[in-house]
Amino acid sequence: MKIAVVGAGLMGRLIALSLARQGYQVCLYDKDNKQAKQSAAYAAGGLLTPLGESMSCEPNIVEMGFTSLKMWPELLATLDENVYFQKQGAIMVSHEQDKGDYQRFVQHIERNYGQCTVNALNRQQLNELEPELTPQFNQGLFLPDEGQIDNRKLLTALQKQLELEQVNWFTEAEVSQLKNQASHCQLTVYGQVQTFDLVIDCRGVGARKSYGEKQQTSSLHDLRAVRGELFHLFAPEVHLSRPIRLMHPRYQLYIAPKPNHLYLVGATEIESDDLSPMTVRSALELLSAAYSVNAGFAEANIRQHISQLRPAFSDNQPKLLVNQRLIQVNGLYRHGFLIAPVMLKKVTLAVSQLDQKVVTGTSI
Repeated sequence: MKIAVVGAGLMGRLIALSLARQGYQVCLYDKDNKQAKQSAAYAAGGLLTPLGESMSCEPNIVEMGFTSLKMWPELLATLDENVYFQKQGAIMVSHEQDKGDYQRFVQHIERNYGQCTVNALNRQQLNELEPELTPQFNQGLFLPDEGQIDNRKLLTALQKQLELEQVNWFTEAEVSQLKNQASHCQLTVYGQVQTFDLVIDCRGVGARKSYGEKQQTSSLHDLRAVRGELFHLFAPEVHLSRPIRLMHPRYQLYIAPKPNHLYLVGATEIESDDLSPMTVRSALELLSAAYSVNAGFAEANIRQHISQLRPAFSDNQPKLLVNQRLIQVNGLYRHGFLIAPVMLKKVTLAVSQLDQKVVTGTSI
């Protein structure tokens, strides 16, 4: 079966590699180059924190997150390039003025996820786990089963693996039109029509542009963009070993440590299609939060500030839509890395069923 994967972000790369290894003839198309700087995955934090996300998502996302955490090591072992992955837990803290939000989170975990291991920490216990947290935090929560992955290193490792395994990859190749029919699917790219037995569309918010009105209305009508903003900081004076989540009046901020004294600070959520540079408000909130967690961030170098759009449906649920010769994978919102292995498994199952001419419906 000849398959086109449209979109070479996280899901597109994972799907193209997996299907090529199963013997399918795969072509990967993307409007970007292989560095994927226009993708939501490039701007992600790489947090694998199901409980940390649980107040802002449905229980099925939490379940998928825990399942994916178990699947990531096996998936990474199939890549020749090493990718930073760790599962040393995460810490949740709050400032005194935000203790109400912190207590609501504690009650939420106790009420809905009492079976999960969560440790309440006093100041001394916080100091034992993360000695460099500012002394103003007198209590916190340790979520020992949380983890993280280096998102950009993973994108690079997948790039090298796709090249090594000689998957057909067409860069700077924007799909201007997609026509889905009962027996095949057609892409218009480079001004030419290409025909495939199956097309898998993983383009996020970019998928809204190339469908006819009828198909758009039936499948992606409520797909929206949610703007996210983050900083990349080089902070050799800071030594945090695990993700730190900080309660905030508008959203949960995170600080994610990466190798070589690099830290990501982010998690803004703005309902907007705007891809302009970061706002002053977001910059002040993110950098102030980092400084309040560890004063060493005052001497950090700002390596990059980045804005990107996350794809989300009205219910913030990911969707895998199967229609004739088209599979759409979209709406992963802020949970792309958290649930990617589970979504990959669902996609490969759907492809196998289609290959056997089994008719499936919408599934997730």
